Formats: sequence, structure tokens, C-alpha cells
Amino acid sequence: MGIEQRPSEPGASLRVFAASLRRDFRFVLAAFAASAVGLVGAIAAPILVQALIEAGFDHQRVGDLAGVELLSLALVAAIATRFVPRVSHRRLAVGGLSLAAAGFATSAVSGDLAAMFVGRALTGAGAGLALSGANAAVASRGDAERIFALIWTLGGLVAAGFAMTLPRMVDAGNYPAGFWVLFALVIACAPCLAWLPSRPDPALFAGQRLRAAKRDGAESSLSTVGAQASERAMVAMALAGILVYAAGDQALWNFAFSIPLEAGIERARAREILAITTLIGVTGSAVGSVLGVRLGRVFPIVCGTLISVVGRSLYIAASAPGALLAGALLWGIGVYFITPFQIGLVAAVDRKGRFAVAAAAALNFGYATGPAVAGRVIQSWGRGWLLALIAISTLASMLLLLPLATRTDRASTANGSAGASA
Repeated sequence: MGIEQRPSEPGASLRVFAASLRRDFRFVLAAFAASAVGLVGAIAAPILVQALIEAGFDHQRVGDLAGVELLSLALVAAIATRFVPRVSHRRLAVGGLSLAAAGFATSAVSGDLAAMFVGRALTGAGAGLALSGANAAVASRGDAERIFALIWTLGGLVAAGFAMTLPRMVDAGNYPAGFWVLFALVIACAPCLAWLPSRPDPALFAGQRLRAAKRDGAESSLSTVGAQASERAMVAMALAGILVYAAGDQALWNFAFSIPLEAGIERARAREILAITTLIGVTGSAVGSVLGVRLGRVFPIVCGTLISVVGRSLYIAASAPGALLAGALLWGIGVYFITPFQIGLVAAVDRKGRFAVAAAAALNFGYATGPAVAGRVIQSWGRGWLLALIAISTLASMLLLLPLATRTDRASTANGSAGASA
């Protein structure tokens, strides 16, 4: 499954991108619809948590609710890695959105913690199933990084709108309104799932397979490497890198609202900073969608990691509004730029979608563990140690991802050279 050579003449890349976007619009919209529960739900979490606290729910229990949802999502995605190649992607997405809708409705009408736990667990399980269907469908394509970046771009735009409007809807502890808004989003997304294919198109990579077969008689350099033990070890390292990166991100996001307040920023201004961060961060995924893998996978992973480290460090250490905003913007751009490349990296090794679904599980295990670790670090040692922890974990994630990124870049180069000589 060699990677196709990209046009190099000026303007050709943008023309190809625009043409493919028009051609793939329905597929991208369907994949986003299946992913939206997890993407937008994570953005809305701090706002809903605060609304639950203001409604009188215990702080510790509210934290447990967020953990239950994320762990449920991660566990379902992890289980799905075993059977996702044999199950219809569309059915997974439809079943997932149905469960998520039931979870949001249950949470909206819940007046006690027991029912709320059931609602959050249902939402997490549904998001895990829907995300598994979407990721498996995207992974079957040769331009997975570009599609993932487009999905994150759409998710960021919707999330920015939520960050600006949802706080006004859930003021004074009115948490049911927030859950009903998310319920309505799920219902609005459901019709788009008709455009999600049940199975990968068998002819999608026919040309690539034919060129690879002419070259060396093998079906695919990436798929043969993917069957080797060394490649499996690299994939495991990459999944660990995704988990570590996500843990650092969510560790900071969990306190993203309190940090500006501690720096003396007004509540309304702090909300605006979070909304602007999400909106500007979308430019990162937009650049990634245009870039694709034209410059390989090592470059965007290193670049995105360094931007993330600088942005996260500025945000945590900020004592002035200017530094806080600069850190927030770099943080948002780094996250939105690098995450599609992280998921696309493991997707490139297995087009059946198992590794892409495993990446979603790793991402959400990181989201679930990051806040717990961060809270204990701040409680015991202070915010300075949180800065050190996040900086180290972000750089460690890059080191874990680089072996597989280097291997796939070399395979792509070999495929391109052999294809040109065939």
C-alpha cells in the first residue's frame, strides 16, 4: 500500500486539496458526525462540571463522573480493536450515537448521582463505539492524516461556538440545559451517518497495490512491516506516546479555567480566552489538512510537539494577560496540529482500522488519567511541578512516536522511488 507521489509544481498541492475536499465532503461530514460526541463532549466537560458543582453536587463525585465517561469511552474503544475489521463502520457509528443520545438524556433528567453515573457511562460507551466506526473508516484511506485533520478542524469550529455560548446556557447550575444541547447535537449529526461506508472501498487502493506488486511482488511494504514484531513494538510505543501526550493535555485543560482566574483575569475574559484558544487552534488542524504527509510524518510530529511545549509552559507560568493569551494560542495550535498526525501515523500501518481505534482508546485513557495526576501534583508540590511534569511528558511523547514515524517515512520514500522506476 505505497504512498502516492504528490504534485510538486507551485499551486498544485492546493488545487489537489480543494478538489479532494469537494469529492470527499460527504465522507468527512459523516466521519465528523460519528466523532463529534467525543470531540465536543471533551470541550464541554469543564463547563458542565462547573454547572454540576453549582447545582450542589459534591466536587469529588463530579470529578468521578468525568472519569467514568472517559474510562467508559476508552474501554469500549479498546475492546472494539478486536472486532472492528469485521463489523460495519456505519452500524458501529449508529449504535454509538444512539447510546450517547440515551446517555445525554439520562444525565439531563437525573436528580441523583446513581442515575448520573449511568448516563455518563452510557455516553462514554456510545462515544467509544461511534469513534471506533469513524476511525476505522478513515484509517482505510491513504490520506488518513488529512481526513483526521479536517475532522478536528470541524470539531474545533463547533467547540469554539460551544465555548462561547454554552456557559450562558448553563449559568446558575442549570446543567440539564447543557446536556440537552449535546443531545440535540447528536440527533442533528445522525442523518449524516448515511454517508459513512459500511466497509472500505476495495478499489480505493487498487492502483497503489498494483504498483507495489510490480515493484517487488509484495502486497504492501507497510502491511508486511506491520506484521513484524519490531513494527508491533513501534506501534505500541506510538500508542504510549499518544496516551502520554493526551494525559498532559487534559491535565492542563482540567485547570484551564482556574489558571487565568489565579492570574487575576476576570471570569468573562477567561471564558473568552478559552473560546479564542479553541478557535485559533483550529488553524493548526487546517494547516495539517493541507499539509498531509507531503513533508513526511517526522517533521509535523516534532514541530507540533515543540509548539505544544512552549504553549503549555507559557500558559501555566503566565502572570500577565499577554503571556497567558500567547501560551493559550500556541497550546491550541499545537494540539490541533499534532493529534491528527499521531492518529494517522498508527492508521498508516493497518488500514483495517484496528490501530486507529486503539489510538482513540489510548487518547482517552490519557484524558482520563491526566487530571487525576495533575490534581495530586498541584496539591502536593504546586503549579511549578505541574509545568515540569507536562513539559517532560510532552517531550517524552515525541520520543515514543518518532521510531514509527521514521520507519513509515523511510517506507514511503522507498515506495515512491520504486514506483517512479517501475
